[in-house]
Amino acid sequence: MNKKLLLPIGVVILIIGIAILLLNPDPAAANLEIARNATNAQAAAKAISANNQSYTLWYSIGMFCSGLGLALGVGGFIVNIIKKD
Repeated sequence: MNKKLLLPIGVVILIIGIAILLLNPDPAAANLEIARNATNAQAAAKAISANNQSYTLWYSIGMFCSGLGLALGVGGFIVNIIKKD
């Protein structure tokens, strides 16, 4: 990978990760609505579990992108500072 591209790619990935984290809705309100409208407990538990799994997946992807973007950005910044030409 070209060392000059580390910083811009890191910033883009960091922005994507932060956007995913900010746009991922909190599942508590949806879980409460599912529980209120449930006809039986087992169906409600399955729906709440699926909702929580979806939230966890997107949260994990957002955190991964944020961490990767931060690491690439800091690494690109350091490489640009120490670069000897």
